[in-house]
Amino acid sequence: MSNDEQQREAIAALLKRSGRQWLPLRRSFTQLRSKGGGAGPLSWFVSGRRRRALDLYLLAHAAASKEPWDVGLPATVWARMLGLEGSGGLTSVSRQWTWLEQRQLISTHRQDTLRKVSLLREDGSGSAYWHPGVSEAQAAPEGDYFALPYAYWELGLQDRIDLPTKAVLLIALSRPDDFILPLEHAAKWYSVSPDSLRSGLRLLQTLGYLERRTIRQSAPLTAAGFREERRYTLRPPFGPRSQDEARGRGPS
Repeated sequence: MSNDEQQREAIAALLKRSGRQWLPLRRSFTQLRSKGGGAGPLSWFVSGRRRRALDLYLLAHAAASKEPWDVGLPATVWARMLGLEGSGGLTSVSRQWTWLEQRQLISTHRQDTLRKVSLLREDGSGSAYWHPGVSEAQAAPEGDYFALPYAYWELGLQDRIDLPTKAVLLIALSRPDDFILPLEHAAKWYSVSPDSLRSGLRLLQTLGYLERRTIRQSAPLTAAGFREERRYTLRPPFGPRSQDEARGRGPS
């Protein structure tokens, strides 16, 4: 069996074991939801060029699908799912876990020979994790989350698209259908450069996962007398979303 086949087989087994078809992510991962807002932890991956760390983080969320929201797998398995080989692959996996832990997105501890990974809240606060659609103790379900369909892995997008495109896909999933994403505001909203946004939007459209429409609006005090606004909607298997999701609630 080739390395690519082993990688696909390992990912398929992990997704099947999770018992679901998508993973939930709080919108605070892309954009902080507190007063004043600001970019969420996704920006750390982009600015740090941490593609492998993002791949590993998403796989951990797929794997830790039930309470107590943790997972323990051999480092060789994580490396296999990332398409990495040999001692260099194991070293890379260890570095990515350490980087994620330093940013309080996960916590880890040793259990026998395994490094057991526990999810923390997606905003990087270090707070305990729970499914945002399920009540925890006295806390009401938040509902402010989006879903990453497992089609992301089933279509091989983990390895087919670059880091800016992954970031744009996650941002798009966090937005309602027919959303706007003005490039000039990208740094303020998500701390992703306009060039990265433009590149990611373009590739998603080329692959057929994103639809763009342009509307013209009256702007009588501009030289042209109008301005154009670009609106985007995800296409299958990532969208369009239901009305409930478009109103800011994740899937049930």
